[in-house]
Amino acid sequence: MTDSTDRWRCALAARERQDPLVGTAVPAPRWFLVEHRGPWQRTAAGTAPLDAVAGELTPLLEGHRARLQLVRRHGRRVEGGTVEGAEPVVALVDCPTGRVHWSTWEQPGDLVALAAAMPELLAAAPLCEDPLVLVCAHGRKDVCCAIDGRLTARVLDDLLPGMVWETTHLGGDRFAANVTFLPDGTMYGRVDGSSAPDLALAHLDGLADLTRWRGRSLWHPAVQAAAADVLATLEAPRWRDVVVARVTAQGPDTWQVELDVDGRTHRRTVTRSWAPRRRLTCADTTEKTVAVWTAAR
Repeated sequence: MTDSTDRWRCALAARERQDPLVGTAVPAPRWFLVEHRGPWQRTAAGTAPLDAVAGELTPLLEGHRARLQLVRRHGRRVEGGTVEGAEPVVALVDCPTGRVHWSTWEQPGDLVALAAAMPELLAAAPLCEDPLVLVCAHGRKDVCCAIDGRLTARVLDDLLPGMVWETTHLGGDRFAANVTFLPDGTMYGRVDGSSAPDLALAHLDGLADLTRWRGRSLWHPAVQAAAADVLATLEAPRWRDVVVARVTAQGPDTWQVELDVDGRTHRRTVTRSWAPRRRLTCADTTEKTVAVWTAAR
């Protein structure tokens, strides 16, 4: 498949190239989810009415290491971005602790106030009982996310009603459909309608589908790669059992990672290299390079 083909799609091209998924989970120990029916622009912060407060909201979230995502319920949309006339919700998510604070919003200023109080609100928030499942369906950002994401969201919504949200860009358009489980922050790519049910049920049982694993958003990419390599050696790859003991940079492109799993310490050396420049998204013909993470014992 060549870039000159009218039907060229980044997800299909990445499959053919066998672009690696490991180590590509977005760096986000916290998440700021804003219910918004749409239409969504290319960025969440650039979407009205959030764009009116982006200058205040963005630095607040960056300071809290929180990722902004617009979300909407799959298949149950009404005017105003809510279900059955309710006020749109906001979810503040803390991956390290598993705490989630729920609120609502009417005006953009409400979002700024929630972002400013995020640390205090999360400290007092309860542990999450029902996970949130985000599926990228951001068609304005990339056509593959629209095509693959909406199908996957529909399948997962049938399986896990009330838990599934369509969302804006999750990074890695070429891995569509991209799915994130919160509050644990685990990200998967290349999820389709056939694989989605088994993947979701296994993940909720603590097992990782390593064929589609991107990593966890609260971990450095080197830790994501090390964890995937360790889990691959286990009969039951339980992501819940992985505890990060130590991460030591040994240079600009090398890390030593120690992980504790079931009472055993596993050590990996992780190196970063760079893939050849290539087109990565449907919407942008510019060729770019991406990091490739490799773990070795």
